[in-house]
Amino acid sequence: SFLLYQYDGVFKDAKEVTANTIDYSGVGGLTLRPGDMKFKDINGDGKINGDDQVRMDKTRDPTFTGGVNIYLNYKGFDCSILFQGATGGLLGIGTESGDIGNYLQYSYDNRWSIDKPSSVDPRLANRGNTYYSGGSAGNNTYWYRKNDYVRLKNLEIGYNFNFPSLKKAGINNLRLYGGGVNLVTWDKMKIWDPESTNGSGQYYPQSRIINIGASVTF
Repeated sequence: SFLLYQYDGVFKDAKEVTANTIDYSGVGGLTLRPGDMKFKDINGDGKINGDDQVRMDKTRDPTFTGGVNIYLNYKGFDCSILFQGATGGLLGIGTESGDIGNYLQYSYDNRWSIDKPSSVDPRLANRGNTYYSGGSAGNNTYWYRKNDYVRLKNLEIGYNFNFPSLKKAGINNLRLYGGGVNLVTWDKMKIWDPESTNGSGQYYPQSRIINIGASVTF
């Protein structure tokens, strides 16, 4: 299970930095700046170091995975639905952003900036050049997100035509259908696929597929 520093917001401005009385030198925060993260001083000794990390009761793997398969049939209509989901895990988000690669759209949209000072989200870091994005202090609860999700994995709706004229044409049954795979996902991560086990985002995403078709029985 993860051993993490407890994220406690952001130094919103220079006034908050000046008012700070906690020593961050133990995690590399020698010169605090507006937009830097705050950590909780768990043992109350006035400084942030390894003694302030907390063992979480979760790992990357969900404690529960499951699904529900539903099949409905009414007159000529049929519908099959598959929901799948998981809960109980955490995934650490850590990208090599800055001079080596692009920032996540999420990080850019929610970043601390001079024009938009945030007390929730930190300023952007260049490939781990801050205490809260690199080294041991990069293991903090801000970067770890719940990977709980519910996904409409599969949906198919069809209709069976059984007109007498079809029989005359030698067709016993005609079924038209439409549906899709990975249609909707409800999750708390809001960055990428909650099923991913790669915290850097380097994986091939699952595709949303829409299909229509016909099934003919002669």
